[in-house]
Amino acid sequence: RSTPLYSSAASDVYKRQGLLGIALTALFMMIFYRFAGFIALIGLTVNIILLFGILAIFKADFTLAGIAGVILTIGIAIDGNVLIYERLREERDTGKGVVASIQAAYEKAFSAIFDAQITTLITAFILLWLAEGAIQGFAVTLTIGIIVSLFSALLVTRVCYNWLKGMNPKLKFTPVLSKKNINFLGLTKKTRILSILLILISIGWLGYKGGDSLGIEFAGGQQLRFNATQGTTQEKIDELVNDNRSEGSKVPQIQELTPIGQDKTIFSVRVSDTDGENVKDALNSSGLADGQIQSQQIRSQVAGEMLITSVIALLAGLVAIFLYITFRFEFSFAMGAIIALVHDLVIVIGITVLCGLELNLILVGAFLTIAGYSINDTIVVFDRIREGLKTQRGAQDAVMNNAINSTLTRTILTSVTTLLTVFALYLFGGPSLRDFSFAIIIGVLVGTYSSIFVASPIVAFWAKWRKINLRREILDAEQETVESAAATN
Repeated sequence: RSTPLYSSAASDVYKRQGLLGIALTALFMMIFYRFAGFIALIGLTVNIILLFGILAIFKADFTLAGIAGVILTIGIAIDGNVLIYERLREERDTGKGVVASIQAAYEKAFSAIFDAQITTLITAFILLWLAEGAIQGFAVTLTIGIIVSLFSALLVTRVCYNWLKGMNPKLKFTPVLSKKNINFLGLTKKTRILSILLILISIGWLGYKGGDSLGIEFAGGQQLRFNATQGTTQEKIDELVNDNRSEGSKVPQIQELTPIGQDKTIFSVRVSDTDGENVKDALNSSGLADGQIQSQQIRSQVAGEMLITSVIALLAGLVAIFLYITFRFEFSFAMGAIIALVHDLVIVIGITVLCGLELNLILVGAFLTIAGYSINDTIVVFDRIREGLKTQRGAQDAVMNNAINSTLTRTILTSVTTLLTVFALYLFGGPSLRDFSFAIIIGVLVGTYSSIFVASPIVAFWAKWRKINLRREILDAEQETVESAAATN
């Protein structure tokens, strides 16, 4: 390949800000989960070491696509621990001992962790198959990240507890949103109006902007690639490129490539055709480029094919997720998950364009990260609804409200810990990561909202409209599984 599998920045500044985000996450976990939070940090540390170690083994450039995968990986790893600890909190509240609570927490959290990560893994596999370049780099990082996250959440932390079992550690938690009983489904009418309004604004604005909303990768332009001289920073490149671009031209895309284990720094600068020669001449005379500047045309036909490939990959991922959720849950849940996911993507894309950002490969990576986060969040709520319908009596809406309330603490804690990492990238990560981080911040907020106010209400509405007894369907499916396992044995 002429372009590295991973295609963006990994300068010392980005590394420091990544560490800052992780440090904030660690502090947050310690505050809310205390001793258990310390065990979670051991698992997260193992997770990060394994992820970066595997990337280093394959000599991958750590880039924006890689950062997207790492952020989602950290979110998934934290989410797995939060799921276990919220179950652990519930078990301790019933009066169980520490050892019995730990065992029950891991057993009950397993299905939610497994389903949530498998749906994300399906998306990664689809992207590995259909996408290329930076998006394929995102998929590679995400695939590795999911596998090591499963290992760290379900095995590493469990082993730590087994080692400490004889010490009978005291597990205390900071109370968060305890004894809540919010009628979320009763708020559906108000939230439905809000969602429809946001979707109409997003679609309307995207239609108004048309091709003007597309960045250079999808509209065509020139790519300049060169080795940087010693002391060259991205800020200097940003200033020079922006000083030599024409008014009204597409926003330039500047990426700093820092191969793992090497000292050289390579810059890739994508600009509009009208700015290509001016920027190239300015770089040659500035002394920032070490040697010849390679220039490559990004033709509109190639850019269009890249856009179509990205869309097809995303749609294929949605179909695969739909089929898996239908298999693991029921058709009603699959409908809720996919509609909520489309809801999130449309609104996030609309808001990013409304805020003046151009759609490019960096933002596509952000949207894929959002899709993985959103479906992960929704699956956790669905898993608790399924459990409630199997084990609790009462009206369907009451059980669903109880499930959403039960997972609300987990939803908020996971969102906050993810936002801490992304905010660090947004505030201190530099221009290359600002648009990417902004899109993910919006995506996390919208995804958190949809998992509570969109996905579950759609399941309830679909079941009522089609006159489906969800409890009966789930119990029948459970019975079929038991009978099938008995027949196999």
